[in-house]
Amino acid sequence: MKVKYIYMLGIASLMTMASCSGVLDIEPDGRIDIDDVWKDNDMTGAYLNGCYNYYADNGGLNAYYFQTNPFISVSDDVWDCDAEVETGLSHAQMYNGACSSNSHPWITGTRAWSSAYEGVRKCNMFLTHIDEANVKSETNRARWKAEARLLRAAIYSNLLTSYGALTIILTKPNMYDDDFSFVQKYNGAANRSEGYRKIIDFMFGDIDTALMEETIPWRNTSSSEANRVTKALGLAIKSRFALYAASPLNQAMTWEEAYQINHAALQQLRDNGYELYKQCSNTAEYDIFGSKGQIKWSKGAAAAAAISEYFCTNPEFSTSPKDRETIFSTRSNAGGNVFTVNGVGFQDGYRCGMVPTQELVDQYENVVYNSAEATASYFILDLERPYLDATHLKPNYNSQNPVYDEMNPYVDRDPRFYATVIYNESVRNARWMNEETDGRTGQKWAGNNYRNKTIWTNKEDDYTGIHVSQRTRTRTGYYMNKHLGPSSGQGAPEVITRYKMYRLAEVILNTAECAIESGRVQEGMQLINEVRARAAMPPLPENPTTEEARLYLRHERRIEFVAEEIRFNDLRRWTDPDGDMTEYAWSTAMEISWLGDDAGGTPIYTYTRRTVRQSPRQCYTNKWLWVPLNLNEQNKLGTLTSEEWQNPGW
Repeated sequence: MKVKYIYMLGIASLMTMASCSGVLDIEPDGRIDIDDVWKDNDMTGAYLNGCYNYYADNGGLNAYYFQTNPFISVSDDVWDCDAEVETGLSHAQMYNGACSSNSHPWITGTRAWSSAYEGVRKCNMFLTHIDEANVKSETNRARWKAEARLLRAAIYSNLLTSYGALTIILTKPNMYDDDFSFVQKYNGAANRSEGYRKIIDFMFGDIDTALMEETIPWRNTSSSEANRVTKALGLAIKSRFALYAASPLNQAMTWEEAYQINHAALQQLRDNGYELYKQCSNTAEYDIFGSKGQIKWSKGAAAAAAISEYFCTNPEFSTSPKDRETIFSTRSNAGGNVFTVNGVGFQDGYRCGMVPTQELVDQYENVVYNSAEATASYFILDLERPYLDATHLKPNYNSQNPVYDEMNPYVDRDPRFYATVIYNESVRNARWMNEETDGRTGQKWAGNNYRNKTIWTNKEDDYTGIHVSQRTRTRTGYYMNKHLGPSSGQGAPEVITRYKMYRLAEVILNTAECAIESGRVQEGMQLINEVRARAAMPPLPENPTTEEARLYLRHERRIEFVAEEIRFNDLRRWTDPDGDMTEYAWSTAMEISWLGDDAGGTPIYTYTRRTVRQSPRQCYTNKWLWVPLNLNEQNKLGTLTSEEWQNPGW
């Protein structure tokens, strides 16, 4: 059967990779016949360059409100403060469940079905012709061929994340009038798990072939190659998607197999110089507990400074970089400044963006110190059942915690808390654009003034206090500190940091989860404790049961990967195919009221938990486990195969 379909792709009007030099800076101009491309070395390289444009690159926290990162904004760790202001925004649609198979916000952009398959077709076209293409050196040919395989696998990883087993494997550059009768739902498999496994095997085959190519580096050591794929990226993709394949949602791989893949990937990455980022190099700037930050707390400051610096620093491209943790970052650094679009809204007068929820804050442990050394830590809430009610207004406090004080809740927490969350009475040293009159002292502050400012989040404060609808003020009682430079602001614009899409800490915790689920509980705990040690956190209790270790692992992933596109995908994959995520649907805030100061001048507050709004998020039901196939694509595939093509519930 001959049918016309959507995978046709021209070679015109594609953006080039900004960082690549030489032949990869050249792109066909739309007036060149496709057969002529392969006759020229430069145009062949340019065609590969065009393939890079189809690997999703929309991560990060520096996007303006209408481009907000969807995987972060819908997680239960944050609430996007624009959702109440403009209900037509993508995250607002998802919060309200106002989506269909023809209007889901994730069916547009580079993650969309049609765009991704344009990228697949372009990679397939390149791989079909590269062997006979006229290139200047066999080194170029070998490397470019391996790059195309890695890129194809990466594009398929985006498809698999969104659409799951519906993803179709294509290996030829199919044209409009080609025979598509071979297309089968789940790639001819009997069920979704088998179909998911076929896609995994195809992706991993591409990656394994590329890994054998000597010309593909483990790390890009020159800025001219900053955007190119590496062997490390291939292993990071294998690590993540072996984990996803073994998870309850997919059940496409045994935990033992997933462990072996992850264990090998982690070892190879370590052998080739990847390690956790542990030491701050610019202590004057990242002294976030001194003159530039949260001056009420100083224990664990070195670890918090290193973590803060890591997420605010672009990777170095050298043979001996300080950042040896980042495996692959976004290729684009376009967007706004983080302080403008996801920071303290009063600073720039624009928006505060995504703010941490009380659910996230509840996860950061109390720490007991002997001088500056952490000797013990305690969970705030019971890990197995953190709340006694569906709305999360009744916390189930950990009875073994001797430290937590409900009236002084932000002291002696995991250092990652201070590197991630701006809370009531945090201090931020920056240039503040707006005029302000301190409601407590009556002191007036001029605009465009560089100073230490206490961030009052109590509801009585007219500038940074909690508010139900103003886009410059927090909905939850907190602001985001992660990815935010300590002095970033109007007078000191930050370097826009490339978002870290894959890093070693993820591979470590991926391996830990697979170890625990495959019966290697002690190995899994050692890996979890390795990540905790970087944050100056003491080890977790020894000899846990599998169930306890699973809770520890999930807790650690949540703390470590805040605002990194991971949490929502974790919630999805930990869910059975016929289950849902409704226990995470409610988001709560900490409403603080200032009652005045005591005789010694210490502020007195009340702390009241409340829901962010009167209804839960509507994007946590069963159908939200997968993204819907666009209605047009659904109809085309249905006509082609006489089967119903759509993810469950849509």
